[in-house]
Amino acid sequence: MADRFPGDITIGGSIPRRLLDQLAEMLASENVSIDWQYALDKAAVLVAIEDAAAGDQTVRFTNDEATGGQFEELEQWLTRHGIDFDRHSDARYEYDGQNVYGRGRKNPVFMESNQSGYDMVSADEIRKVLVGKKPPQQKLA
Repeated sequence: MADRFPGDITIGGSIPRRLLDQLAEMLASENVSIDWQYALDKAAVLVAIEDAAAGDQTVRFTNDEATGGQFEELEQWLTRHGIDFDRHSDARYEYDGQNVYGRGRKNPVFMESNQSGYDMVSADEIRKVLVGKKPPQQKLA
């Protein structure tokens, strides 16, 4: 059995009306909720999406028992259809926290994150950026 822990996904941007029914069905099958409350059925998911669209807003769905803190099939589907999304999963067990940015890209960007959802950058990545750069002229006091 796969590890289950909190994950949330925010969906926004342009969503073709012809895809709404399938999107709502996929979200409902993930047992998503709004703000970590009770799982929504397909009709409630559609209402949440349409309310967000009417207000030119994004809509955030949560699941405190997401497999690996992810929505793997949903994320792949959103990517295939060029629909913008951001996903955050908490760190748990041997898993690091993770943010995924799928903003209409063919390949979403994956970043390690902390429990508050802030992206983390490794010291090695910083060193690579600094290679060949001059050190500061003065030390900070």
